[in-house]
Amino acid sequence: MSLETSFHQVLAQCPVCLNEETLTIWDMIDASTDPDLREKLLRKTLQSLDCRNCGNATLIASPLTYLDPDHGLLIECRPDLNQTELENRLSQLRQNPELAGVLAGDSCLRLVASMNDLIEKIHVREHQLDDRVLEIVKLAVLRHGSAETSIEELRFVGAGGDELRFVLKKPDGWFQYALPAQAYDNAAQLLDRLIDTGLLPVLENDMAFMLIDQAFAAQCLDAFTAAETAPEEA
Repeated sequence: MSLETSFHQVLAQCPVCLNEETLTIWDMIDASTDPDLREKLLRKTLQSLDCRNCGNATLIASPLTYLDPDHGLLIECRPDLNQTELENRLSQLRQNPELAGVLAGDSCLRLVASMNDLIEKIHVREHQLDDRVLEIVKLAVLRHGSAETSIEELRFVGAGGDELRFVLKKPDGWFQYALPAQAYDNAAQLLDRLIDTGLLPVLENDMAFMLIDQAFAAQCLDAFTAAETAPEEA
């Protein structure tokens, strides 16, 4: 199956002054052939509705498929679906063997719910990290932070040296945040243990489309906690 960059145009309305502008909506992006679109996506300038009447700029989120053969990455972003619809869509994707065959070797096939999720998955893959592990790290931080100060959102943005770099959102704005790389190693060991003991049957096929989000991380941490606290058999 071949996937190529594609788009369509719509007449979009400015949410501020209701002026209508023609906007290009990208349906599919192949990062290997259109690296400029990848850059715009990461900078959050892709699909920006720039109103010529009032000057307001609005980022328009819509369904988008992102392909990066060089990094073995295929992501479908569906901001138009709720959680139940996402799970149904995941089942549909897993029943399409042609999509799974687009990438060869060590590949990553994901379904995400937002543009921020899509951007984060790109950063993770390009840094040769496992998004499953990072979701566990992020949730551990969120659960710990909730007892001290409210953290509304946590996003991975890069890695270097002996640390992982994030941005976190608190009620008073966004801030930079770093964790030692050991946190990733610890979470990776936890995930390996869960896989080895069969406590995460959802991971039986790593080549299938997966929805790796906070709910997945919660499943991992809860399964690990349950295993740790379970009474030993006599």
